[in-house]
Amino acid sequence: MPRNRPVLLALLVAALVLAPVTHVAGAAVAPAPAASTAVSGPSATGLIAHPASGSAEPASLPAPDEPLAATDGTFATDRLQPNTSNYLGIREEAVERTGHDRASLNIAGAIQQDVTELRSEYASLSFERRYENTTGYDARLDVLRSEVDRLDRRVQQLELRRNRVIDDYNDGDLNTEAFYRELAAIDASARDVESQFDRIRRAAGLSLPSDLNTKMKNLEGDLLTLRGPVREQISQAMTGARGPIPVYSVTSQTGLVLASTQGSLYYREAYLGQNREQIGSNQFVTDGDPSGVSTANNRAAQLYPWAYDNIRSGPNVEPIGNTSVYYVQLGHPHGSLETYLDGRSESAFREFQTKPLAALPTRSTTNASDGLLLRINRSHATGPMHLTVTDNETGEPLDATVTINGDDVGSTGDDGRLWTLTPHQAVRISVTTDDGRTVTERFFAN
Repeated sequence: MPRNRPVLLALLVAALVLAPVTHVAGAAVAPAPAASTAVSGPSATGLIAHPASGSAEPASLPAPDEPLAATDGTFATDRLQPNTSNYLGIREEAVERTGHDRASLNIAGAIQQDVTELRSEYASLSFERRYENTTGYDARLDVLRSEVDRLDRRVQQLELRRNRVIDDYNDGDLNTEAFYRELAAIDASARDVESQFDRIRRAAGLSLPSDLNTKMKNLEGDLLTLRGPVREQISQAMTGARGPIPVYSVTSQTGLVLASTQGSLYYREAYLGQNREQIGSNQFVTDGDPSGVSTANNRAAQLYPWAYDNIRSGPNVEPIGNTSVYYVQLGHPHGSLETYLDGRSESAFREFQTKPLAALPTRSTTNASDGLLLRINRSHATGPMHLTVTDNETGEPLDATVTINGDDVGSTGDDGRLWTLTPHQAVRISVTTDDGRTVTERFFAN
């Protein structure tokens, strides 16, 4: 728990631990997948360096707007992008709701995270004590299996909760702030389950049966859909571990896309449940490729051709336990890509992308009104967008409040610049200075 957390908060947490809690909060990055197999690629020279400054200028995009073609999937697909990596997105006809908010200090979210951490620590310590106080191989094995079964049920509960939260948000029962808080809560619980798996492995050591270890790896694969880097940032912002961040979301009945900017970096995560099949055979496994790794890598190259053609590091391809899921990671000139492919559907269903803002190609539009000049360098829908506001006559940068589709997303500051996020489809930007001058611009984001 952060040292600067108020004493009152600690007392509230102590009280809540004694009573049932239905919501928790926290964050995590993607778990390390199971035993890996590296697939070497061309020009493996290492990941691109991330610039330290947040004042980077965006690169220009030489190609004009191009239609985004669907490659596969019923309601979700990889979007084709010119001169940059494709990304996993939800088809327009399947979008249920979009949201734009700034994640910031949230007492309820902070308390939920502390409660989650305390309960997880208590459960782990209880297991370790039971295991240490049990003698005999078979008896200890029963303790291990009982604990893994408990965590299995916990993962299932979290998956049901995730589905319910998306449904409630789509139905309008949750506003965007509450939706983000719930996502962070689920993320925290998933992270804690992951840490408990690690503690089981450490406690059991060489005594851990292979079938039990495989079951845990399979469950860790299920945890992938419950957590992500943007949710980690939301949680940190809610607990005060970092400053407020802009977050944009798109949901469907079974899908979720989250995007954020932090400092000089852009983060995006996508989960598309429609692209993962629960039954069926693993199409990546063949007589010539019994592990399915090479076939999965070839499929990833089809889904992300630009990234593979311009590879900087990797690709690393790793099967997750004995499931049909494969983790693929690589670096390219515009950042890094982590994607998870399902061998049953042969589609990507989970994706993380991190990109330095300065490296991103953008397309530029301008509009002048009321003595103001607004320049917009934008990428794709849910992607980053760079705004510059200046005096149309003198070129002097101006501090102005920016609203996008009616949402206040921040101000340009003394340098007249702001990085924010591009909404899905219709975009209306309004910029207003302190002296009441206004300029607007509209466009349709693909």
